[in-house]
Amino acid sequence: MQDLRYDLDPQGDTILVLRCPNIKQPVWEPTDEVSKLKQKNKIRRLMFFGSVFMSDTEDSYSDDENAHEPTPEPIAPTIESNVPNDTDSAEAHGENGERNEVQFRLCSKHLSLASPVFKTMLNGVWKESAPLSDQYNRSAKPLSPLQNDSNCQVRYELAATEWGAEDLLLLMNIVHCQSIKVPYSIDLETLGRMSVLVDYYQCQEATQFFAGLWIDKLSGSLPTTYGRDCVTWMFVSWVFSRSDIFETMTLLAIRTCGGGLGTINLPFPPMLLSTATPHLQDLSKLICFAAVMEQKRDHFIDMIFALLGNTCKHLREDRCGCSFECGSMLLGSLLNLMYKNELYGACSAERAKSAVLSLKSGTWYLRQPHHRGHHSAHSCTLHALLQPSIETLWDGLDGVKLDDYNGQNKKSADEHSST
Repeated sequence: MQDLRYDLDPQGDTILVLRCPNIKQPVWEPTDEVSKLKQKNKIRRLMFFGSVFMSDTEDSYSDDENAHEPTPEPIAPTIESNVPNDTDSAEAHGENGERNEVQFRLCSKHLSLASPVFKTMLNGVWKESAPLSDQYNRSAKPLSPLQNDSNCQVRYELAATEWGAEDLLLLMNIVHCQSIKVPYSIDLETLGRMSVLVDYYQCQEATQFFAGLWIDKLSGSLPTTYGRDCVTWMFVSWVFSRSDIFETMTLLAIRTCGGGLGTINLPFPPMLLSTATPHLQDLSKLICFAAVMEQKRDHFIDMIFALLGNTCKHLREDRCGCSFECGSMLLGSLLNLMYKNELYGACSAERAKSAVLSLKSGTWYLRQPHHRGHHSAHSCTLHALLQPSIETLWDGLDGVKLDDYNGQNKKSADEHSST
């Protein structure tokens, strides 16, 4: 790759060197936990019917070690991830030994005002920065071609690795008020990558205007099923504090995701919610938000099976159904259908709801006492019996609320900028 250089400020006192550009790319790798969820459903069946009635006793649900492994927490990028090392230096050269980097000439004042992370770098605390002065000649990189093309002395060199060159250029244009070079609309993939940069450098305020334009243009076509776009929107809404989109996308994931939640390698904060309260200070009791969504999904499915169990109990006690005959027919149909594998194969909240509402009752007829030889189909059905309670549970299922984490998000940002 031929070296590129962008002079966003020809009189700038800072050089940002991007080595190994365009390496970090989002990868869709959702965790496969379908077997784990089916394992839970087998246990639910066992609770209802006992091992004698298990038709798949040959499937062991105690020997599968992978089914009990917790979902791995997403890993946020560390501060050292952008520090060039020996490996980075080797990768920064092409096959012919040529440099593979992009250089940006910038203004330290703009960087410091826009980003507390850049401000800390320019104060010389992080390894990504190196003051270019006589007393720091040993650590400074040779930039004589850049220093000779203007009367302004370059004072700092900042290092970054693996970011997308076009994405970093777009961010620097915003930071340096080059509005004419900033597009009013971008695609979701670019918005996701920009969100990673904004989150890492903590420059939400500086990018708020353009980010708002981009999000508003794209939010008219939010995804309707869980997948790569849904996860991207989760991260975008987290970074730019769009609570409405965040709650909508997390609810979508809770309802439609049937396995582990993928992160596309996006640096989601690993600690977001406590099992008891989001404001709990004991970090040992905090769990990642992906686990929170999975817990909400599993709780909904547990409530579905609890509802079925209570319905069976009420039918046995003649508390449901319009008559003894009606209750007996409904109870027999419900037990027979609950025993079948289709219901217990549901691994998402949406599939569990659909499986229950699709339960069919046996059709039976009552003899009309005043009409000899005439029979009419009985009107009571499992669908009519279960639907009101199922819909109540479904409507009560909500997404993760961003407002619960505003304080923690600010604390995380402060720790990031002061590290």
